[in-house]
Amino acid sequence: MIEPHVHIAYAPRGAGLLCAAFWFVQGDDVYGWSTGARGGDYPSFFFVLEAYYSTRDTVCYRSAQNDVHGNWFVGSTEGESPIGGTGPVPPALRPELERMQDAFVREWLFYRDDPTHHEEAQELRARELPVLAVNPRPKKLSKLATGAPVWTFSTPGADLNIITFLGRRWTFDYAPQ
Repeated sequence: MIEPHVHIAYAPRGAGLLCAAFWFVQGDDVYGWSTGARGGDYPSFFFVLEAYYSTRDTVCYRSAQNDVHGNWFVGSTEGESPIGGTGPVPPALRPELERMQDAFVREWLFYRDDPTHHEEAQELRARELPVLAVNPRPKKLSKLATGAPVWTFSTPGADLNIITFLGRRWTFDYAPQ
């Protein structure tokens, strides 16, 4: 079983969940999923950083929707272009990536419109925290470093250069330092 790295950024007195991402490395490539605030929306997508850990130029891909099997874009700091075919994730790796995304969401996040999370929404409100479209689970808040306006958590040993690299290319309101 592959153990992913995680990064969470949460602005409790602002936009709420700015970024929630997980990723893992296979050879020179990085595979993952992320969601975060963009205005009042919370887009989600899978991503691939091809050749990230090599001497070649890294190619950044993201899924057009929250679907590893759907359409994909290739991106740069100047913008994105759609690609043809089935996307950059090898077919044998797609079920594992989907499984990880499901496990990550179950462990870290809940959605306001999911009625099964009423108690978690109440717990955030009791702490005077906003309940937005996507939220960190209250039981996970103790893992976040809370000394700054943006509370964060990263898996020990996680290469946060990946988040910085993605931050220059994604459209979230979050720009990691």
